[in-house]
Amino acid sequence: MPRERCNHCGRPPSVCLCPHLVSVQAPCRVVILQHPSEQKQALATVPILQMCLSPIEVLVGEDFSQLPIVSECLSRPDSCRVIFPSEQSEAWQSGQPVTDTEHIKTLIFIDGTWRKAKRIWHMNPWLSQLPSVRLEGQEASQYTIRSSRVQGSVSTLEAVALACELLDGSDQYSRLMKPFQAMIDMQIQRMGQAVFLSHYQKDD
Repeated sequence: MPRERCNHCGRPPSVCLCPHLVSVQAPCRVVILQHPSEQKQALATVPILQMCLSPIEVLVGEDFSQLPIVSECLSRPDSCRVIFPSEQSEAWQSGQPVTDTEHIKTLIFIDGTWRKAKRIWHMNPWLSQLPSVRLEGQEASQYTIRSSRVQGSVSTLEAVALACELLDGSDQYSRLMKPFQAMIDMQIQRMGQAVFLSHYQKDD
């Protein structure tokens, strides 16, 4: 018998996020290129973004080269920014709003583990033809229930919130942390503090 789930957030009633959801308008179109494996992650952050942020478009796959977004972006490359730390990327520094942003109409994010994000980057050479951005100076990730070996890595939700904040010069995107933190707190409660500390709070 299938487990009961909330019709809106899709989570079991005991961990329903609906009371914590917010509504935030992005400063431009947000496009997320999501690796298929992320769809299987119960604690993924993109579903929260889909419920809380607009306009947002999530494309699932590894090779996106045949999709309309490629020609759209390449026809106006200066209007797009790919949030990815490539060798040619421009630094967007936390606490320093980006200037001359009126022409930026699309932000592109890659959703997946670092290894899978790099795979998407290399499988889609068109991405390197667009201006890229690396986010610097952000606080340590609050995504404490998923571990990463990459120092300074953050969740897709945190990256989207910071990029939108720097682009818009507004702190309203910190509201996205409310459902994100609620999901984390619920998961820690379910697993128990001892299990959480032993698996996710190891000393450096």
